[in-house]
Amino acid sequence: MTRRFAAAALLTAATAAAITVPAAPAQAACSGVTVIVDFGGGRVQSGCAAGDPGSGLAALRNAGFTFTFVPGQNGMVCTVNSVPDPCNGAPANAYWSYWHGQGGQWQYSDVGAGGHNPAPGDVEGWAFGPGKQPGAAPPAPQPQPQPVPTTAPPVPQPQPPAPAQPQPPAPGATRNPGQVQPGATPAEVSPVPAATPAPTAAPTPESTPEGRTAEPSASSEPVPANANAERAADEQGLPWVVGVVLLLVIAGMAAGQVWKRRRA
Repeated sequence: MTRRFAAAALLTAATAAAITVPAAPAQAACSGVTVIVDFGGGRVQSGCAAGDPGSGLAALRNAGFTFTFVPGQNGMVCTVNSVPDPCNGAPANAYWSYWHGQGGQWQYSDVGAGGHNPAPGDVEGWAFGPGKQPGAAPPAPQPQPQPVPTTAPPVPQPQPPAPAQPQPPAPGATRNPGQVQPGATPAEVSPVPAATPAPTAAPTPESTPEGRTAEPSASSEPVPANANAERAADEQGLPWVVGVVLLLVIAGMAAGQVWKRRRA
């Protein structure tokens, strides 16, 4: 009897321990909103509502839970996954309370689940009982990946070339006449020399058929400029001299005729 009593006591203790130990919520990373539901009696479940659900009710449904409203009070949750069964309407000592996880702590929601819009990375909590918070602590929010900027880096613009600076002439170099260097005074400007006429080549004596060198003709000799003037003057005075001589000859002939007549 003692052995049977001890075995029964151990079996009862093991069964009670199995009933009271709550199931640990899943801690896997969630890319949307994490939802933790405490059904009471140590039974806690969690789910992940992927994306960006539009309300707390949408997050509860997308995390894999079903719910119903209190009859005649649409928006007030009465059951989650058929707990309690049946729905007792609006019980005074046991109902579904709605929570938000912030910084590892639970904060009671001051608005209904239908009017709250959780953001990706938030943690939502539901607990059935006399307004107590869920039995599992909310996990730390997961950091959301930041969008990678798609703008291309600015393209470097080519710089305009610097203006060329005037270089001083090299030592011993001849400066170009007539070119004024920047900053030069009038005294430093080299005057442009006048063009010198090229020397006239002397006439080359031509060879004769007999092999003798021909003398240069008179026309090849240079004629002074004053000789041309004297020749022009002589040519202009020659008609007067000829006229005077003719008059003298005519006068002499007339005088001879007169003398002959007188003598006859």
